[in-house]
Amino acid sequence: MILLDLANKAIADAITEQLDLENRVLEFKCADFDGALFHVWSGHENADELTISLSYRGAVECLKQGGKVRLQKIYGSHLVAPENGYDLSLKFSFNEIAGNREKLVADISLLKAWLCAAPLLQAFEAAETGQQIPGTVDIPLRDSNERMWVQQDGPDRVTAVFSVHFDDKDDIIFAKVFFTELKKSLQGAPSVDFNFNPPGELKAVKDLPRAKDNDIGYITFVVFDRHFKGPKKDNTAFTLTTFRNYLHYHIKCSKSHLHTRMRARTENLLKILNRAKQEPVDAEKKTATGRVFTRK
Repeated sequence: MILLDLANKAIADAITEQLDLENRVLEFKCADFDGALFHVWSGHENADELTISLSYRGAVECLKQGGKVRLQKIYGSHLVAPENGYDLSLKFSFNEIAGNREKLVADISLLKAWLCAAPLLQAFEAAETGQQIPGTVDIPLRDSNERMWVQQDGPDRVTAVFSVHFDDKDDIIFAKVFFTELKKSLQGAPSVDFNFNPPGELKAVKDLPRAKDNDIGYITFVVFDRHFKGPKKDNTAFTLTTFRNYLHYHIKCSKSHLHTRMRARTENLLKILNRAKQEPVDAEKKTATGRVFTRK
């Protein structure tokens, strides 16, 4: 089972490379999952100053639902006013990063992961401390059809629901098989349910995505306290927020594997057919003495 990396490797590699240079000049844009866009650049007036900005569809809601507090806790004064056209920005000095290279590069590359996990971490911490967050948190992920809902059901349970849009009808079949096997193989993990109808937890939510030809599915995870107590909460939140991308990644891998198998079988069949070709019946043949044998 292959899990996707949480950190943005392009950002981590670019910053690490600049730390080993004397003249540090850096500016580039890169994308991440779910339509996120990063702008990484060093200051034009102060070359030692590095700015990392993030534009993400769900950033506003994530910041409201514990994201701002979470990022301030992790990045402190490095969380600054967002750059024009972006939702949030971090500012570091290269000298500071060089002094604690491994930790700070990892923290910077995990900016989007911490932002997206904040609503779940807020619910986990509230449940762990005996508090209650009322209502259902609605976070847009990619568009109006793909969203995440977080609901704290009590001091020992949190429910996370994801809507997933399938562009290809074949992907729906793969998803059904994937979840059937997932239910069989997982032991001790949060219960998961996949359905094309909105689950009962969302009955009070308005403007739910509506499926056309069953192209939108709802994935429901019920997470109990044994899954998020103590140090487990960070890993659980990260895993849940990346599950949509994890699902589509494995669907594409399965389709690619099937296509590879089909091409290999076709090539073997063509080899067999080529070996089975018969010579033309009107071909010239000779006897043992060298005389030409002609069939009439």
